[in-house]
Amino acid sequence: MVERALEGVRVVEFTDETGAYCGKLLADLGADVIKVEPPGGGRQRNAGPFVTGHDGEPNASLAFWVHNTSKKSVVLDIEDASDRAKAKQLALSADIVIEDNPVGFLAARGLGYAQLHAEKPSLVYTSVTGFGQTGPHANWAYSDIVGQATSGIMTLAGEMADPPNMIYGHQADISASIHAAQGSMIALLHAEETGQGQQVDVSAQEACSMSQETAMQSWDFQKKNRVRTGELGAIPLRLPGAGTLKAKDGYVLLFIIAPAGEDLPALVDWMREEGMQEDLDEDPYREIIAAMNMGFLTQLMGDPSRAAQIIGHLPHINDVIGRFFESKTAKEAYEEGQHRRLLIGIVSKPADLAENTQLRSRNWYITFPNPVGDSPVEFPGPPYRLSESPATVQRPPRLGEHTAAVLSAL
Repeated sequence: MVERALEGVRVVEFTDETGAYCGKLLADLGADVIKVEPPGGGRQRNAGPFVTGHDGEPNASLAFWVHNTSKKSVVLDIEDASDRAKAKQLALSADIVIEDNPVGFLAARGLGYAQLHAEKPSLVYTSVTGFGQTGPHANWAYSDIVGQATSGIMTLAGEMADPPNMIYGHQADISASIHAAQGSMIALLHAEETGQGQQVDVSAQEACSMSQETAMQSWDFQKKNRVRTGELGAIPLRLPGAGTLKAKDGYVLLFIIAPAGEDLPALVDWMREEGMQEDLDEDPYREIIAAMNMGFLTQLMGDPSRAAQIIGHLPHINDVIGRFFESKTAKEAYEEGQHRRLLIGIVSKPADLAENTQLRSRNWYITFPNPVGDSPVEFPGPPYRLSESPATVQRPPRLGEHTAAVLSAL
């Protein structure tokens, strides 16, 4: 009986920052993922932040932990002929090889797709690079910020008055790795059916460009470049019941005017119960609040004279609603608002996520032994639930921890 989805699948990866998350996804699902690392570790092992008191230690990088759970670590110097031969033998023992090196780097060392496929035709060979294996940019330098910029998502991020913004974290790398994992699984199914492996060629630029959603099609069909809309969204007005509002200890996001949940009058009912509705029960505010929804806004945009009358009253309504939410903690506003079927979300900080009732009730957080200390580590769990073959997140490997065992087994 297979207890984990990818049990029995061997993956050998030659990755650092760009493709490591691909291997993590497969490892958490039960694949035997062996990470081939250079002496001293790669960039990710030596990138902060580090566990407190362990600055600079390759086994204590939180950046490495996040992208490398459930793997084994083998240290080999592929610039050395002997180690290179071991790396090749290890790669040929795999069902899938994942690599994120510059185009041609591994091929020049006898570890490219053509060389390995010739010796093992069923091998799936997944290459994750900035721009793919072909084209005029294939050999251009790449890092995550380059992927974000060239994919187009930076031009859509931030406020209209700001320059393009970078999204937090290594989102281009993550996007590329997610698509690489999907492509690898499709190619593995094909190899199992036909005995024929293939190269899975993943471009971070292409993977991250999918985050633009309809922006590319807007240019194709309308010849219009979509632009940053910032917090206010497509309608350049601060609308009652929409947008980010300050709470006592943070922020909440409201979208009460959306066609889901209760409408704006239900928010005023809540405010009235606490004596904080001020003059919103009086006209013209009462009339505006009763009508305020997406349908009303659509009609309003087609009637400039009526819109001008309404717009002048919106700042006061926003101020009253703002004062109400400033009287509450973000958690209070979020939980009570949702109880009332109002579309209110907490703008979560990491500390909020650690205490989140929903995540705790689903036992999302897992614990594993601390690679650099005695106390167990609490860590985010898998982003999916499989009822019959569950994913299991295990601690990241120490540098070279499995070198002897893996190589002797070959």
